[in-house]
Amino acid sequence: MVKRFLILVFVIACWHVLSAQRSVQDQVFAYAFRGELSLMVEVFNHELPCHMYAYWYAYADNDGDGTGEFLLSDFKRSYINAYKFRDGDVRQIPANLKADDCDWRPLKWLFSDQTLQGDPMADVTLRYRPVFADNVDIQANRFKVSTEVCSYLDLNNKVSDYDRMIFKPHVNPVQFVNAKSSPKGSVYTFSLPDAAMTKKMFRGYASTQASPILVPKEFLESHTPLQYSRWLQGEKEVKASPDAKQIISDFFGGRKVYDSRWLASCEVNERLFYYVVFAPEPDESYVLVSLVCMAEGEVVSVCNEWLALDDDSRTTVVSGETLSDLLFHAPQIMAMVAAEPGLELYVRWPSNDGLHYSILREYMNEFIYIQDDFENMVAE
Repeated sequence: MVKRFLILVFVIACWHVLSAQRSVQDQVFAYAFRGELSLMVEVFNHELPCHMYAYWYAYADNDGDGTGEFLLSDFKRSYINAYKFRDGDVRQIPANLKADDCDWRPLKWLFSDQTLQGDPMADVTLRYRPVFADNVDIQANRFKVSTEVCSYLDLNNKVSDYDRMIFKPHVNPVQFVNAKSSPKGSVYTFSLPDAAMTKKMFRGYASTQASPILVPKEFLESHTPLQYSRWLQGEKEVKASPDAKQIISDFFGGRKVYDSRWLASCEVNERLFYYVVFAPEPDESYVLVSLVCMAEGEVVSVCNEWLALDDDSRTTVVSGETLSDLLFHAPQIMAMVAAEPGLELYVRWPSNDGLHYSILREYMNEFIYIQDDFENMVAE
């Protein structure tokens, strides 16, 4: 009995040591891959049609040395690239694992991974924790932030830090008004010191169409909001032109565009943004939708999503929506920001259960969500 107990103690001790080592390795690699993510994505996507871009990632011991490697694969897991952190650098190594051996997760949600979360303070944007105003009354000059939406943020000790508000290219000082508690969390109210500035800052926008972003003024030392035009709910939809559809189709390996919507245009960097639904291929049980960014007549970056089709229909996804319904989920761009790591989009977009308030960052030719808050709109 004593011998068994000692063995158990030894096993537990070894497990804790290995877990601690793995935890340190995970954090070290988390810092490394964030710095090299653009390179890894570029290497994987090189000369591939867009529907085969990196879609999944995994963190696993690819070479059997007891430490984890970062793996990328396309949506169908046709092939795998593996990357190792060695001698202070990230290097590509042969992929020895099979697709079935890995715990794959969507690449675009990598920053929300608890295993590889890293240190937010090491990121030029996340260190400031931008927040979206989720309850807006432009006429009353009231902009509210709810901890029910940004659920993992405690504003109590830093509410005064949020002294600037961004909407499109506009930046204005903002002041804290009050905080109120509710059963679901706290609500922090802000206002512009000069109420008349609301007319300039939100010209042409109703309260329901705007979700401005609150940040500390230091944020603006490394981020530049850009001027752009965008589609608004209620306006006539603008589809991609025949030429744009052909460029997009060619870039996606000849896939046919089923439907599309123009989202925004930014003249300073000659960017055009579309939300595109592709017609399913005959042998596929999924439909591909994508946020597509074009510049100078070619596709430069995307954010792909694959949705399962209903078994009984080629025009319905498992949520019960038709292919045309999928345009409902198109992101509404509240700010477009130039930052050193890459172009950032500050967007609000509806899922099936509520509203997301997200920051997307361009890593070479893919957009990845670096922050995501959620407002549940379904009655409990």
